[in-house]
Amino acid sequence: MNSASPPEVTRAPGAMVGRRHRYLQQRRFALLAASPAFMVLALLSIPPTVGALVLSLRNMSLERPTSHWVGFANFVRMWGDRRLWNALEITLLWELITVAGTMLVAVLAGIALYERVRGRARDALSVAFLLPILLPRISAGLIWRFMYSPLMGIMNYPMSLLGMRPVAFLSEPHVALYAVAAVDVWQWGLFFAVIVLKSLQTLPRSPIEAAYLDHASVWQIHWFISLPALRGTIITMLFVKGVESLRSFDLIYTMTAGGPGVATETLDLYAYQVGIGISGRLSYAAAMSVLLTIVTTIIFSIVWKRTRRWS
Repeated sequence: MNSASPPEVTRAPGAMVGRRHRYLQQRRFALLAASPAFMVLALLSIPPTVGALVLSLRNMSLERPTSHWVGFANFVRMWGDRRLWNALEITLLWELITVAGTMLVAVLAGIALYERVRGRARDALSVAFLLPILLPRISAGLIWRFMYSPLMGIMNYPMSLLGMRPVAFLSEPHVALYAVAAVDVWQWGLFFAVIVLKSLQTLPRSPIEAAYLDHASVWQIHWFISLPALRGTIITMLFVKGVESLRSFDLIYTMTAGGPGVATETLDLYAYQVGIGISGRLSYAAAMSVLLTIVTTIIFSIVWKRTRRWS
């Protein structure tokens, strides 16, 4: 009996090989199922990207029908463009405000719904939280532009009751960017709050109930138990919002068009003004777009690797 090997030991190598084979089959099936979508994305994204790169190496403009090769002259010119550096600074500030604000609103509102609201009221509020994201960005921008109006906007109504002068939210250089960012956070923060709520509902209750028995507070339970369990979901939302915040041209253009002055002019809005709106320098605008693509790809790749280790 002592010389006989346990059944588990004799079957272990075969079981490992079987699990490896099933994993490779699942991976092969996943790649095969996703390949049509990847092909469509490649056909839609690669030609415009190559076209923008070629255009950035020329000197094409709307004034001249012909162009010639100038190499990296457009990229060199960007180093001395003070307005471009201001647009880059506004872009980074916009990214920080909208991403951080969205995640803060999502976590706080999601936990509040989970803890304070029950039954049909929770479902009704979840549907209400989804409504802002269903609005087109231009429609949301126009609505909030009227709401921010110093004369008839509802945002100034409490100040009129207190006898204070109205605030020109979209005309004050130090306020305009935050006012527009609040609209972005309103749309995406409430949408992500529903995702946080539904993710919390999938967690096992036993660790949370044990923490309640140990007299932990609600926020301690979620900070040390629930949110660490949702790291994958939170990281995914963080990256989705980070990429989406770089595509806020329509909202900013509708509400301020980059003003007052250049207080809300992000890099994509400045590229539009240079390429189409004012100057007509298509190649210079293409160079800005290529630079923004390269920088964001590098930054998000580094952050993605680090957050994957953390998660």
